[in-house]
Amino acid sequence: MLTIGDKYLLGSGRNDQDRLHVISAIHDGRTRELLRKAGFVAGHRFVEFGCGLGYVTRWAASEGAHATGIDLNEDHLAVATELADQAGLKTAHFRSANIYEPGLDPESVDISYSRWLMVHLNRPVDAMRAIHAALQPGGVMVCEEADVSAVYAEPASAAYSEMRDICMEGARQRGVDYSGGRRVHLWAKEAGFEIVHVDANQPHYVTGEHKGFWNWTLRAVGLGMVKEGSLTAARLEELVAGMNQADASPDTLVAHCRMHQLIAKKPVMNRKLESSYR
Repeated sequence: MLTIGDKYLLGSGRNDQDRLHVISAIHDGRTRELLRKAGFVAGHRFVEFGCGLGYVTRWAASEGAHATGIDLNEDHLAVATELADQAGLKTAHFRSANIYEPGLDPESVDISYSRWLMVHLNRPVDAMRAIHAALQPGGVMVCEEADVSAVYAEPASAAYSEMRDICMEGARQRGVDYSGGRRVHLWAKEAGFEIVHVDANQPHYVTGEHKGFWNWTLRAVGLGMVKEGSLTAARLEELVAGMNQADASPDTLVAHCRMHQLIAKKPVMNRKLESSYR
């Protein structure tokens, strides 16, 4: 079990790599639309923070960007690098760094991206300040962040509701905010950004291979909580059985987390005003 960023309780290994592949399948279409809306074009210096297996970084490189993926999970970075090499992507690069000290030159980035990263951090505003420092004036930060409190089933599933609430409380006790997607614009303003665009979407399923994704994710978080002693293995097993029952029923709708989207810009200081400070 790795701690990515500050309080990331999901695993590494093949199971988590498979989970990241499903996240890509569910969300990457909207992510690409969002990045294009933010002004992403070929030639941009693009950085993805918390890149995981590098799906978005590799896409950016395939579109002609000079793309860097940053993560702390060495296993994920090795896979991301191998996949980029297999695809012949010469402008996709991956390296290990902490988001608070990413090792990027000041004002060296045109556009940054992160997904489900800030909600795992104790200091999301400080992380955004680090991004702000790396962006050139007028550069853009694009974020997609979750509100896990929005996960539900209809007809109601007691297991889904309880597992969601257990994870939300566990996050609160660790000093992170799993509903932080609804506050991502406020964090960005505090970090010195101008808000350009906000939106949200929420996948819903009654059938299909992706219906059980949040069962999988909540279960993965639950396993981390079992290891740290805040949830019993027996109770987790009971809750997983209940979520499995909801997933198996074509009459039960399962709503994934609400995904909040943000485009924020680093202000361009008036050059005359800037010169007066020197």
